[in-house]
Amino acid sequence: MLDKFESYLKSINISRNTITAYVSDVRQFLEFIRSESGDINSVNEGFLLRFLEHMTMKELKGSTKRRKIEAVKAFYNAMKKKGIIEENPIIGFSDMPKSSDGHMKVLSEMEYRSLRDVVRSTNRHSNVRDYAILELALQTGLRVSEVCSLSLDDLELSTKATVGYVTVRHGKGGKDRVVTLNEAAERSIKAYLAMRPKTATCDRLFLSNRLGPCNPVVIGAVFKGYMRRAGIDGASFHSLRHTFATHSLRKGTNIIVVQEALGHKSLTTTQKYLHFIREMMDEQLTKNAL
Repeated sequence: MLDKFESYLKSINISRNTITAYVSDVRQFLEFIRSESGDINSVNEGFLLRFLEHMTMKELKGSTKRRKIEAVKAFYNAMKKKGIIEENPIIGFSDMPKSSDGHMKVLSEMEYRSLRDVVRSTNRHSNVRDYAILELALQTGLRVSEVCSLSLDDLELSTKATVGYVTVRHGKGGKDRVVTLNEAAERSIKAYLAMRPKTATCDRLFLSNRLGPCNPVVIGAVFKGYMRRAGIDGASFHSLRHTFATHSLRKGTNIIVVQEALGHKSLTTTQKYLHFIREMMDEQLTKNAL
């Protein structure tokens, strides 16, 4: 089953570090099942609570416990896709451990990939728009109000000689800023523009179903629904901003670049995301000792 799980993670292009961590986490979970004289089909909410208690007794951090539960959830998704089980017992589990900083939910790589899958697979006309909004937020860290305020004139697509970008007008603090669009963000926006009604008179980039401006509250509620369907607890649209900042820094993006993209006046505000990088370092260097 671990081999099948690893093969599944590779098939959805999860990073090597995440695969190593998730396989190790699930191995520990399977060992716990065996110690409890159970099997993967006997896992229920009570069993998961005992597993959490087991991790708490080992004095694991909240963020580490969350990752392990996320790994187990991914494992059951893989086993369901392989036809080994019928249902994922982790879906709907409500007692997910809290991260160290509860008001700053950061999506794991598995979570934001699952969110992409949910938005893409939604069978309705607005899913192309919603996917473009999701990709724009993940790749730039724009707030939901900033996304909804963008006009067509604020968008500049790339050419052979220039990169694409969006201009955020009157962001928080009243300042304008220009944020680069990478290939993933631009590709999703182009797909949306191809189906955006040509007869629309509203100049906003993203239109509501009535062809008027998108309401940030409505978009926030729509994305909360997507996150619930993806099995992501305690997250909101603003979590996409935290996710952009944290994972960008983790991958080596200069903190000044992240500060400019987010529109922070002070570098101190951006430095709060280094807390999450510290947690990742603690976990990975402990796990991957030479």
